[in-house]
Amino acid sequence: MAGGALLAMVAGYVDAVVVARAGRAVTHVTGSVAGMGAELAGGSWRAALAAVSVVAAFVLGACVCGLIIHGPQLRLGRHYGVAMMVQGVLLALAAGVGTLGGGRWLLLCAALAAVAAGLQNAMASTYMGLIVRTTHLTGVATDLGYLLGARLRGQTVEPWRFVLLVLLLAGFLAGVTLGAMAAQRLGLAALWAAAGPVGAAGLAYYIWRVRGKGMA
Repeated sequence: MAGGALLAMVAGYVDAVVVARAGRAVTHVTGSVAGMGAELAGGSWRAALAAVSVVAAFVLGACVCGLIIHGPQLRLGRHYGVAMMVQGVLLALAAGVGTLGGGRWLLLCAALAAVAAGLQNAMASTYMGLIVRTTHLTGVATDLGYLLGARLRGQTVEPWRFVLLVLLLAGFLAGVTLGAMAAQRLGLAALWAAAGPVGAAGLAYYIWRVRGKGMA
């Protein structure tokens, strides 16, 4: 649960930074598709193509995760450390491109961040039968509302399900707040603050996995 909340915080942080400085939502596809439709309706094919690029980047990230991790069910011992190290590298590249390239490379910066987000979102899709998404809140809000309705109807709902969903919601909100504040002061360089901890956490998990489980 703590890990999910922290990942949601990272996603909210990254999205707030990139939206503030590059004008692109990168942690969820719905906003990008809506923007693409609006651009197409307005006849702005170039802007629509940019939105398509961000969506394709998100899908690419999920594809990379599928190559690294075998199965959507959260299970200790899988290659989450490798996935998080790759995510850290992607966020570092996004920070470097956004910082050094200036306005010329904003789309590439957003695309790299979207690849990282897609990878993160696909790392653990289910946990004990509950669908888990750490990069956007639509599913979280839907599940939370459904479980509340079921509980009001008298159905038994395990308390941990509410706790997990609320933690994901709170983590994302905290990340968005911190990301917006960091973007005001540091610009896209604020992405370094997400790249470092994610990569370090991935390395720590990898070391634990190799030493504790005896897996290469």
